[in-house]
Amino acid sequence: MSKNLDLYAKIEPYIGFYDEYDKLYDEYLKILKEYDVLSILDVGCGNGNMLKKLQDRGYRAEGIDLSQEMVSISQKKGVKASCKDIADVEGRYDAVIAVADVLNYIPKESLKDFLKKVQERLKKGGVFLCDINTKFGFSEVADGVMVKDEDDIFLSIDALFDGETLDTHITLFEKKGELYRRSDAYIEQYYHDIDDIVNSTAMKFEDSRGISMFSDLSDKLLLGFINL
Repeated sequence: MSKNLDLYAKIEPYIGFYDEYDKLYDEYLKILKEYDVLSILDVGCGNGNMLKKLQDRGYRAEGIDLSQEMVSISQKKGVKASCKDIADVEGRYDAVIAVADVLNYIPKESLKDFLKKVQERLKKGGVFLCDINTKFGFSEVADGVMVKDEDDIFLSIDALFDGETLDTHITLFEKKGELYRRSDAYIEQYYHDIDDIVNSTAMKFEDSRGISMFSDLSDKLLLGFINL
């Protein structure tokens, strides 16, 4: 899985969508302002853009990610990030966040264990925020083929949603001298509705709100929980 995510880290600049994700980050920042939060753990911190926003606003934030490539990108932005699983994190935080459909990478049968680990990292009264793709987001936004053909690279992303799982095949050709080097990755994401998440945790469900990142309809749901 980490190898596949490392390739995703390499192709992310070619995909773009930074403005759309800034919109998502701003929604998280609005909600965090509603709570008495100082320390934050960003699970699946990716390229560190959200961590940097948190740090610039005075939060004591650190991130973890399973991709060493992503962690290296984050660290170059001056944020605190490490390559580890949440099971290996110590200490407790005022808030834990899982941004950009982190939970959609977790199979249904593993949700309960993951959310238990999240709860163990929260202080009493701590906040957990996450977002999940809606069925519309999977079927109408993510499903399909994207191709980028530039001077030194050729990128193909082929995603198919079957109603429960989004299977994505990534192929990257990089020019090295007179030849091209091919890299492939396969990534699975899983559709979860709100009940799947709520019924998998002892944390109190607070609220949900729809987010429209790539269309006029909600392609993501942002969920909030409290550790009582």
